[in-house]
Amino acid sequence: WNKLKMNKKKIGINQLKFSKGKKIYSKGDVAHFAYYVHSGQVNIYSPGGLLLGKIGEGEIFGERGPSLEESRSVTAEADTNCILYPISEKTLKQKLTEADPVVRAIVRSLLMRLNDINLKSEDFWRSLNVVTSLSDDKD
Repeated sequence: WNKLKMNKKKIGINQLKFSKGKKIYSKGDVAHFAYYVHSGQVNIYSPGGLLLGKIGEGEIFGERGPSLEESRSVTAEADTNCILYPISEKTLKQKLTEADPVVRAIVRSLLMRLNDINLKSEDFWRSLNVVTSLSDDKD
């Protein structure tokens, strides 16, 4: 039992708590961690404020930046009170290195596509706002 207790301390799993509305990270921040959602819900926003997705219990977010060694491309904010577990860049890279080469290639491809989709969503949202602002239905 004592050995198990000591190993748990060596693992050093940090638990982070965020209140509803609190920013977890912002676009442009250095990305050292991904996050596992233990409880609660997190909103992901584009740089222009478009809600791109909701991340819930048992899901991971923020993995793109540390995996690709890039800064944050979106903003993450607690939609509810949340308990998160950070996953270090080192751990992410170790897991990817240990994965099958085909799985590594798939993950990298999906992360790059995610970034492209986020950018396209933002462009579409801007275009839609311009078109909507030109509408004659302002009565």
